[in-house]
Amino acid sequence: MKPTRIGVIINPISGRRGSHAGEAERRRSFIAQQAADAGVTADIRLTTAQGHARTLAQECLATGCEVVVAMGGDGTVNEVAQGLLGSHVPLGIVPCGSGDGLALGLKLPTSWRRALQVALEGHTSRMDVGYVNDRLFLNVAGIGFDAAVGRLFATRKKRGALGYVSKSFSLVWSYQSLHYELACDDGRRAGRKFLIGFANAPEYGNAAVLAPDADIRDGLLDVLIADGGSPLRQIWRARRLFWNRRAPAEGLERLRTRTARVTGDRMVAHVDGEVFEASGTLAIRVVPLALAIRVSAE
Repeated sequence: MKPTRIGVIINPISGRRGSHAGEAERRRSFIAQQAADAGVTADIRLTTAQGHARTLAQECLATGCEVVVAMGGDGTVNEVAQGLLGSHVPLGIVPCGSGDGLALGLKLPTSWRRALQVALEGHTSRMDVGYVNDRLFLNVAGIGFDAAVGRLFATRKKRGALGYVSKSFSLVWSYQSLHYELACDDGRRAGRKFLIGFANAPEYGNAAVLAPDADIRDGLLDVLIADGGSPLRQIWRARRLFWNRRAPAEGLERLRTRTARVTGDRMVAHVDGEVFEASGTLAIRVVPLALAIRVSAE
């Protein structure tokens, strides 16, 4: 059923075009016109700082919005979801981030107009939600190299796939794999690891697929563990993100788990691309079907 009132939370600086003059108004005007054409009342709000989208989502709930749409990248989607948890109001996504991994994993349209149409007229489903300690993730969480790249990428004014690849390639030559202890449902592993990734949905973004068989409704997290090794070995292993993704590769292990614990003296980690540092133990878990979400009609 098409809603009569929606909230739309726009990150005006997300993605490749976020640094362009007038982009915030372009996004706001697009939503206002599309909502008017559809006969829907839109409560349009723009974020001004990290964490702001969560507060705005809660305000949209308080005003009676029937769907709340995140217009931004995975970080914006994550924050809006935080504000919606515990409600029956579904999350819609209009992707305009640097990678848009969750939207791509959900097979949502990349066209703003078509993505908004899904938010208005699509099917309401439910999806699992992952946690690293008390930090929520919808798409991917990671410890190690991918988080270290994310920390460098966050300092760039210009975003996009090319910048991410550039940062990854430059960092791989100096990055030092650290020692971690990992406990999953099927046992323990320890040693120097290049990265440990936890996937709720399949894709990092920009066609880099971490876990091709990840399912947002199965109550499990798909785990990818990459051993330490030389830069050239890591570059060779990385081909599995793009080509013949299910094939085995030396130094890569895949498994599924409901819970995990990662212990290390010094950890750089991320949830949906938002980077943080920790030491000691990180507890990872999944909460099945915790979030309502709009997807293409089934």
